[in-house]
Amino acid sequence: MSTATKSPEEHARLLELHNSFKPVWLTETIQLGPWLSSDRDVVAKYMNDPRVYESLFGPPIPYTLKDADDWLALRVDRMTKEGTPLDFAFRDMTRGGRAFGCVGASDHSDENLGEDDTGYWLAPEYHGQGLMAKALKMMLYRVSVVECGKRKFNSFVFEGNWASRRTLEKVGFVVQKDMTRSIVKYGKTIPQWVLRLYLTEEDVERWGRETLEATPLPSFSPVRPLCVE
Repeated sequence: MSTATKSPEEHARLLELHNSFKPVWLTETIQLGPWLSSDRDVVAKYMNDPRVYESLFGPPIPYTLKDADDWLALRVDRMTKEGTPLDFAFRDMTRGGRAFGCVGASDHSDENLGEDDTGYWLAPEYHGQGLMAKALKMMLYRVSVVECGKRKFNSFVFEGNWASRRTLEKVGFVVQKDMTRSIVKYGKTIPQWVLRLYLTEEDVERWGRETLEATPLPSFSPVRPLCVE
């Protein structure tokens, strides 16, 4: 159900839950936290960058500020039953908490392997730093595995997008060579790789040891960025 169909009271309740999520330190200078309505300019900027949108499944082009507002409003709906967001913004605290990318977790059931359990993009200037694989593993563990009890994950990547494929493989996803899939994007049919991840209980224990929150630099306050509606 979209935000537009919710009562003002229900939207206000969900918004409070969404914005009260305590950000996680991915590195000593980078946080993962909820998207804010004040991020609209950043979202619009990167969704109009071909280095970003060409790897995504179909944001409108050109991407307007209204598109950004609509997308950000729908992030409030994408939360677990406990009120944890499923979409997280990367924030560079050396730049005042400016958002520069997105990573999405999943609360799908293990039986629903027809859906994409991951979603992510990163500003080009932050590529090649290993941030996405680390963030994806951390949020899948903290949200999907621990909070939602997931053990099976599905993901789709455009064939030829080796950077995204390698990111998923670093997390543990494996290409399903006997499975094929395609999507029509901007009138063109594009084949996709299908990747899957199955976690054992031993994997879950290992992930718990490997996905510890980073310690921020002493110069950064532990207080999360100001939430603006």
